[in-house]
Amino acid sequence: MNGSWYDSARDHIAKAAASLPADISFEDRVKAIRDAYPWGERRMHPYKMWLKAQRQYLAQFEPPGEGSKRFPLSPLERLMRKSQAA
Repeated sequence: MNGSWYDSARDHIAKAAASLPADISFEDRVKAIRDAYPWGERRMHPYKMWLKAQRQYLAQFEPPGEGSKRFPLSPLERLMRKSQAA
């Protein structure tokens, strides 16, 4: 594998997203991206990078008002947002 697990996850998600219709519902989009996981067992660092890439991709399609419930920010992401707001 060339590059990082995160880069590879983003590439896989982009390929899966390219095959989705434009008018697909958010729930169906989440399921399609979740089902596209390419590395077998969902654990350790590759899975964490998949979740990060998935969260970033799906954030652009998420209905308003559901953000913090469905895909909560990690502690690092919360810290980064807090520092950007200051």
